[in-house]
Amino acid sequence: MTAPRLVLVGGTDVADARRRLRDADVPGAPVVDDEGRFLGAVSSAELAVAQPDTTLARRADAGAPTVDVTANLDEALEALPDEVRWLTVLDERRRVRGIVAVPDIVHGYRAEILAEERRVERVGSHVEVLEVLAGEGSPVLGKPLGDRALPPGSLVVSVRRGDAVLPGTASTRLRAGDAVTILVPPDQRESVRRTVEGRVDR
Repeated sequence: MTAPRLVLVGGTDVADARRRLRDADVPGAPVVDDEGRFLGAVSSAELAVAQPDTTLARRADAGAPTVDVTANLDEALEALPDEVRWLTVLDERRRVRGIVAVPDIVHGYRAEILAEERRVERVGSHVEVLEVLAGEGSPVLGKPLGDRALPPGSLVVSVRRGDAVLPGTASTRLRAGDAVTILVPPDQRESVRRTVEGRVDR
């Protein structure tokens, strides 16, 4: 995520918006109301054929792709349609927090691959496969796996969430009810099981 180079206000007219987009050298920008809440997005291509005295509040695409500020890379990529090169990051009050563009996602995945390599290097050759359901009281819920949520030597291979199977990458965050497949050293099998199930103190 990067800070937006331009955020336009809904009361701005199309002629002014064209100029500001050109000066900022961006293909589009989010549009907000007078209180800073997201109204939608506009693009240079769309504004090129719009009436110059029309306000952006009437031209903004309210269905433009957005993603929550807490989203991970996979969620950002899923929210980005094939023909769109960027999307707006919003907080819980629908205020613009940033922009995620295709280069940001590529850079993020490169960093994730490097982190994944380091995680794999910490796994020994003598491991067992453990399948366990993440419990409501587990201390690892919501934490990126790359933050060493589990003991050293353990590696989450996959996470089954409903009908979806997610890879156990460094940015994956476990949720209660996830079916987790983990490679663990034999002597840590039960402690890892209890941690993921949320039975650490029992």
